[in-house]
Amino acid sequence: MEIAETTHNQVALLALAWGVSESEAVQRLVEHFQRSSTPKKNDREGMIDVYALYEGVRIEGLYDPATESVTVTSGPAQGRHKSPSGAAAAVLRAQNPKVSASRNGWSFWIITETGSRLQTIRR
Repeated sequence: MEIAETTHNQVALLALAWGVSESEAVQRLVEHFQRSSTPKKNDREGMIDVYALYEGVRIEGLYDPATESVTVTSGPAQGRHKSPSGAAAAVLRAQNPKVSASRNGWSFWIITETGSRLQTIRR
C-alpha cells in the first residue's frame, strides 16, 4: 500500500503516542471507524433514517426520537451527536470549514422515508 509521506508521519506519531507499531495503529483506527460508523442492529430499534444534502454530498444518519440525537453514518462527521443541530454543524465543519457551522438541524435533516424535514416530527 502506498501512502503520502505526511500521512505516514501522522500514523507514526500516533503509533508512538499509543506505544504500538504503525501497523497496530492503523488497525486500531480502522476498528474504531467500523465501531463508530456501523450501528449495531439493536441500536437501530426506534431510529429514523435521515439524510442531508450539502454541497452535492448526501450524508446519511439515524435520528433517535428518545434522545433527539443524530448519528451520522456516512460522509463527513460520522458518529453520534447530541442534537440535530450539533450533527448539522459537525457536517458543515467537516465538509466546508470556511462557512459558519451554525445551522438549524431540524430543517437540515430530511426523513428518508417521507422526504419531510425532521422538524415535522419534533416534539
